[in-house]
Amino acid sequence: MNEQAAKPAANATRQPALEGSLAQFGAKLRDRAVRAETIVQALLDRIADENAMLDAFTHVNAQGALAAARAIDACVDAAIDLGPLMGVPIVLKDLYAVDAMPLTAGSRIDLRGCMPAEGSIVRMLKRGGAIVLGKTRTTEFAFGAFNLTHPTPRNPSDASAHRMPGGSSSGSAVAQAAGLCAIAFGSDTGGSVRQPAALCGVAGFKPTAHRLPLDGVFPLSPTFDSPGWFADRVADLSTVWEMLSGESPASVREVDRLVFGRPDAYFFDNLDADVTRAFDAAERALRDAGARVVPVTLPQLRDLAAAFGPYLSAELVSYLGRERVIANLERMDSVACARIASGLTLTAEALLRLRERFAALAREASTAIAGVDVLITPTCPRVAPPVDGFRTTESAAAWNADSLRLTRPGNLFGLCGISLPIGHLAGSLPVGLQLLARGGDDANLLAIAASVEKVVGATPATNK
Repeated sequence: MNEQAAKPAANATRQPALEGSLAQFGAKLRDRAVRAETIVQALLDRIADENAMLDAFTHVNAQGALAAARAIDACVDAAIDLGPLMGVPIVLKDLYAVDAMPLTAGSRIDLRGCMPAEGSIVRMLKRGGAIVLGKTRTTEFAFGAFNLTHPTPRNPSDASAHRMPGGSSSGSAVAQAAGLCAIAFGSDTGGSVRQPAALCGVAGFKPTAHRLPLDGVFPLSPTFDSPGWFADRVADLSTVWEMLSGESPASVREVDRLVFGRPDAYFFDNLDADVTRAFDAAERALRDAGARVVPVTLPQLRDLAAAFGPYLSAELVSYLGRERVIANLERMDSVACARIASGLTLTAEALLRLRERFAALAREASTAIAGVDVLITPTCPRVAPPVDGFRTTESAAAWNADSLRLTRPGNLFGLCGISLPIGHLAGSLPVGLQLLARGGDDANLLAIAASVEKVVGATPATNK
């Protein structure tokens, strides 16, 4: 079909969860121009109205969120300041353990005995006054972008068709794109924040792996897992990063002082026409603003990318336990089952060899990008297709592999990354612009992304 024939994006005219940035909301909250309880009640009402269609939530924490909001309002009245996320309504992917809330990791199997307790990130968010509205859908074990036998949230970008929202952090991306929260948390092992951010038309950030604690988050791959989050704008992504990491913001540099690396292979193969148009428009805008864009040759990926899935499978099998996996293969979604099977045969010796190769690859990549500030690529090679086009295990597996092929290198290379929405530049369904920076350069990446956002424009919701 002609993708441009789709109805106008629902999130182009949506009501954001908050008016303005997190910093602007915080100022209004402290001035008592807004009340946390009023904001939370309004969002709970919208969730009640819209979740039957969107299916983004697996659990709504209505009573707990209202109680937390009332406590925040009492803190404001008592001149107690908990920090920049005070009163901010958030949602958490169903991999994050939260006291008194269910955790399934998107699976039907009995996971008793391997579920984590509430961990550092959730505790920091709660201590900082963030209000948890509920838990959001993930694909099974966060292993891939789509399951055949589990519900798939509806991408808000098209009111006429049920389109792919991306994954595995599908519910969080949809909740953010629909304006049902101010910040939505996911996880990113091979692109599971950046890819759904691109497909749903919001901003998504993947920190450097191991930079933030992952206790309390159900693991897919301890080697490659990163927490991540969605927002309407880069400033809000940065606010969360500064609170969780304790880092100060990096100095802002305008794009005419930046050098962007454009990979000379792999990232521009077989793209949808709308993705090409939007990316080309973004690159032109950056060049017109004075940015330098230079070619970069990255390490070869094709053989190691093929080994990535079995490696993740082996780490997941190790966590779940071989006997549990074998006993429950038939209860798993067929796509997840097909992927996890390879982890049952990968030997410990092969796993260690791959770990060494992946570490060497990350070192090579760091050397290759030493002369640029960030890499610039499309985030996903596709705009969101209708879910009805994927009815077999083979077609779903092919979508998983194809739609994540541009984000996976960031994980393999040990980089931090952001996806910014640029579909408006081509008048299309949502498209993402991916920025990748050296591991550990998270604060600088966020500062650069803020400068890029000023040039390529923001989604209409952020202009309200």
